[in-house]
Amino acid sequence: MKNLAYVTAEIGLTTAIPTYSGGLGVLAGDHVKAAADLGLPLVGVTLFYKQGYGIQSVDKTDEQHLDFPLCDPADVLEDTGKVVVIKLEGEQVRIKVWRRWVRGRGGKACPVLFLDTDVEGNSLVWRPVSNLLYGGDVLNRLRQEAVLGLGGYEAVKLCGYGADLFAHLNEGHTALFAAAMLRDLGSVEATRKRVHFTTHTPVPAGFDRFAHSDVERVLDGHIDKKTAKLGGEDSLNMAWLAASLANKVNGVSAINARVAQPLFSAAHFKNFQVEAVTNGVHFDTWVSPEMGALYDHHLHGWRDDPSLLTNIASVDPHSFDRARRRAKYELLEYANGQTQLGFDPDVLTLGFARRMAAYKRATLIFRDLPRLVELGRGKLQILFAGKAHERDGEGKKLVHELLTLSHQLRGELRIGFLPNYNMWLGHKLAAGVDVWLNNPVRPLEACGTSGMKAALNGVPNCSILDGWWAEGCIDGQNGWAIGQDWETRDDDRDAAALCDALQNRVMATFYGDRHAWRRIQMGAVATAPQFSARRMILDYAVRYYGWQPARAYIAHGDNQTGQFAAVG
Repeated sequence: MKNLAYVTAEIGLTTAIPTYSGGLGVLAGDHVKAAADLGLPLVGVTLFYKQGYGIQSVDKTDEQHLDFPLCDPADVLEDTGKVVVIKLEGEQVRIKVWRRWVRGRGGKACPVLFLDTDVEGNSLVWRPVSNLLYGGDVLNRLRQEAVLGLGGYEAVKLCGYGADLFAHLNEGHTALFAAAMLRDLGSVEATRKRVHFTTHTPVPAGFDRFAHSDVERVLDGHIDKKTAKLGGEDSLNMAWLAASLANKVNGVSAINARVAQPLFSAAHFKNFQVEAVTNGVHFDTWVSPEMGALYDHHLHGWRDDPSLLTNIASVDPHSFDRARRRAKYELLEYANGQTQLGFDPDVLTLGFARRMAAYKRATLIFRDLPRLVELGRGKLQILFAGKAHERDGEGKKLVHELLTLSHQLRGELRIGFLPNYNMWLGHKLAAGVDVWLNNPVRPLEACGTSGMKAALNGVPNCSILDGWWAEGCIDGQNGWAIGQDWETRDDDRDAAALCDALQNRVMATFYGDRHAWRRIQMGAVATAPQFSARRMILDYAVRYYGWQPARAYIAHGDNQTGQFAAVG
């Protein structure tokens, strides 16, 4: 039976394991969970970051601080007893292999291997290599990718998952896994038959590049010059290397695939096509207890057949309202405990939570502050959450601005910032707010899976038409579009369109027509099945992995999952 290695630089399985920073990692966790649900013979491969991405706090001057406490892998993972030894940078580097089993709904489980260089016997250069997620200088990043790719390939074989191996590379950080396969398989053509590559990056600056001299020194002969040049003549572009060694490449939404296409413009990518597989989210992970119980009672079997959620209009409306209100109440209780701002469950509550990156424009809604205060006074409250990388000055500035606005607007608008954005807080926010806000610079949002989580919980999106929302939005029926499909940046125009949408459509409906509001909430739920991780995994399995469902995956409530059979 074919084994599938899913290789990713970060993965979000649970808040207890600090190996994710944002959407890329959480998506990877959902990918593995959905594969386990469907019985795919998948093994995840990643690094274990003892210090993670940092625990966020804010001080009295509204500045972000990150603390990096150590997480002992023995507290959260299983010791496989396996150690990979590989020569890198002139040293015999020892890589300890930890494991976490991800059990699916049907009882099948997928292992995730976590690689750790903080091992006795390694030098002071290599022991801390895997401690910080996206930490250190350029050389440390190259070392991390060497451990992930070259060490990960050896770990998969050492742990018994190497037979008839196919690899799915999640972003360019993983390219060296395919390079290691090439060394064993002997040719680029043979490797391509066994590798698939997913790119999330919409801009050239998002690709990791390393000087060929550094690659030769650190990788110590593990890849030859000819292979390295597949990633570029002037430097090694890891995304280009991954694409060169893959049979197919996909982006994570239709727009993302289109935007990524010209990024692969080297001569050897002539006639190269970036296809689209829109991301999805793992419903069991992201549904709130209140909404999950509602669906269990009225739409029995929906967890195995998400299409049943399209029947949400048949659910008793009063039960639906009660479940939504409980989820909102739970969130606002937490928010009030953190902020002491007196968030009111009867007031329209917007949520904005994601990495604090400049292109996501966390402060766009405040661009015309007098207008926002005028339309929102007593009728609007907003919750923000998001963490900036410790070296991202623009991201930290956004955190500072949000906190300062929270103080300045007290008595006019309730603006709350909830520190230490993580999977647990993301779950609470996506399930508990009334409207999910997303206003990136189009077309830079790869997908935007947080909005899918909101829709699953009956929370309509009010968003720029980018990523998944450009595919899922039915304006006025399951949420609202901000502006049109503009692809030139104009913050004044977009901020005005956002305020127009809030004033004339969102707030008018929330306060003026509760029946219409409920229909839009239910419309959001009915949209969710298109964006489930289950659908995503089936897309990958059929289109790229060379697998087909041996029987239909619609269980009709019998709590069974299908099996996969190899084809070709």
